[in-house]
Amino acid sequence: MKKNLMAMVLAGVMSAALLAGCGDNAEAPAADSNTAADSNTEAEAPAASGELTFADLQSNYALLTDAYNKVEELYMNDGIAQDDNIEALLTEAKGIIDQMGELTEADFQSQDDLKSMNDSMVTMVDSLGKIVDGMSVAEAGNQDEQAEEVEYTYDSGFYVNDGSSDAVMCFFQGSDGSNVAYVNDGTNEIFAGYDVAEAELEDGTPYMLVQVGEAVLGYFTDGETWYIVDGDGNVAAAAELTAEEANALLEAAQQ
Repeated sequence: MKKNLMAMVLAGVMSAALLAGCGDNAEAPAADSNTAADSNTEAEAPAASGELTFADLQSNYALLTDAYNKVEELYMNDGIAQDDNIEALLTEAKGIIDQMGELTEADFQSQDDLKSMNDSMVTMVDSLGKIVDGMSVAEAGNQDEQAEEVEYTYDSGFYVNDGSSDAVMCFFQGSDGSNVAYVNDGTNEIFAGYDVAEAELEDGTPYMLVQVGEAVLGYFTDGETWYIVDGDGNVAAAAELTAEEANALLEAAQQ
């Protein structure tokens, strides 16, 4: 089952990468014929000249990031055994993909530069496949036991209290050393590990930006009042959650 899931995830990226390199006989891993048939992802081939364009790379990069997100989602499934090595590889892959995303058209001065980046994305697809190959199915009898073994202690949290939205976020530390967060941005409600980055409002006010899966919220304080910042940069007054309120949200999220 795991192989079939990954085949569908990567088929679109592989076919797009091959199309982008077909004009110059670039070598790339071939997607399995059955895999390609299962994919609904379509990619537009470059011009008849066979030359790569920056637009080709942008299209392939979008597919690559989608593939990474699906691999990460697969790993977070309760049916997959947790593994420190897999997590390290996913972190490394995300770092490389993020660096790719920071490049602009000005960074590519020749066809060789474009081809090199295209080859790197094909290589990254292959690496994602190997990460999935390294995953193993959790033993069914131990899944509930593993979930019960981890206890979460409330750290801090905030909720919008000016009536402008229902946004809420709170942070917990697991007994296994994990740091997790519950976030509800009005569209997504997620309890999982999180990433934190420094950001600024348009007026230069610094705040902490927290991403939990697809949910993104930020927060800051002026020393007297807490504020929550939504994904569009809108600021709303907030208040701190009590431990009882946060634990109730955690309990509901885990059900």
